This record gives sequence, structure tokens and C-alpha cells, in this order.
Amino acid sequence: MFARPIFTTLVTACVLALGLSACTTVAPNTLSPQDTANLRFTSVEVRVPPQTPIRWSSAEDDYLRARGLSLTDPALAATPEARAHLRDLAASRLKRALERVIARRPQGTRPVRLVATMTQVDIPSVAQRILIGGHPTVRADIEVVDARSGAVLTTYRGAVGLRPAGQGVMALADSIAVSAGADDLFDRAASGYADGFEGWLAPH
Repeated sequence: MFARPIFTTLVTACVLALGLSACTTVAPNTLSPQDTANLRFTSVEVRVPPQTPIRWSSAEDDYLRARGLSLTDPALAATPEARAHLRDLAASRLKRALERVIARRPQGTRPVRLVATMTQVDIPSVAQRILIGGHPTVRADIEVVDARSGAVLTTYRGAVGLRPAGQGVMALADSIAVSAGADDLFDRAASGYADGFEGWLAPH
């Protein structure tokens, strides 16, 4: 429903052209390989603060359509209820992606909690990808917290989940594939973020 500023599109292009490491800096894991391997995740929590920028026109449209509201009035998607719905939806979808990678990880004996705070959601619409381009992007910071003491053991900060999506006329084909059951753009970006976290946690 809302066009993303050209600047954000240029940043996305930078990520794609140069690679994530060239445009972002991910904080290193401060735990030793042995301590990392010994982690046992007991819970996953995803927080989305009210100030987190969320551009996700397809989810906005779904929200409005389900309530029989007009899709052409931007104010309806900007109400506190609508924004809370988007935050809850983004949190549940990223949590699902993180739980997927945690479930396939060998578990150690030290109980820890994973607390993720989302800092950006940018899911470009079909119209935007046809006209100016753009790829789905999710940003978050994750704290690995000792379940007993509450101490933060290490932090996954500065990472970006980004996955390519159809551009130009291919955006229409991508949209049709999603309608037929393919992973939607948010899930692609969330999976990219979760996969990056999994790699960051892997003992080296």
C-alpha cells in the first residue's frame, strides 16, 4: 500500500551487489565454541516494539480485507489496532523460523532463553517490485540469556535476513507462486535471518 523510499531500495541493492558483510557488520559470538555447543534453548521470545518500522502491504491488505474495510484508505492500516496486528504477526512468523533452526540443533546442558527484538520489516509489494524493485528484508537483534541467572551471554546484533524476490514483470510470476502455496516474502526473509543465526551459533 505504501511505496518505500528510494534510499531504502538503494541500500537493498547494496546488500545484493556487495553481500551482507559489505553493508552490515554482525557482532561476533563472544562465547567459546565449547560454551556455544553446550547451550540448550528452553524458549524463544520475539518482541516487536511499537517504534519498529513495518512496511508490509500484503499483510495490511489481508487485515483490512478480513474486516471488510477499504483497501484504498491508508489511515485504516495506520490505526493502533492494525499496527498491533502487524507486530503480532511478524513476531509469530519470525518465532516460527527461529524455532525451526533451534529444533535441528544438537542441544547441550546449559539452559538458555532466546530473546529476539525486531528492528525492521520491509516486505515490498508487487507494484513496488514492478516499478522500482526491492527485496524482502527482516532485521532483528537476538540475546542469548541464561535461564537461571537472567544474564545475557552473547548477542546476535546487526544481522539482516534478505532473500531475492521477483523483480519487474517477474514480480507477477512470484505473486502467482505465492498464491499457489509457495513461501511468502516475509517467510523467505525470516528464514534467511534464522539460517544466518544458525550459522553464527555453529561452533567454529
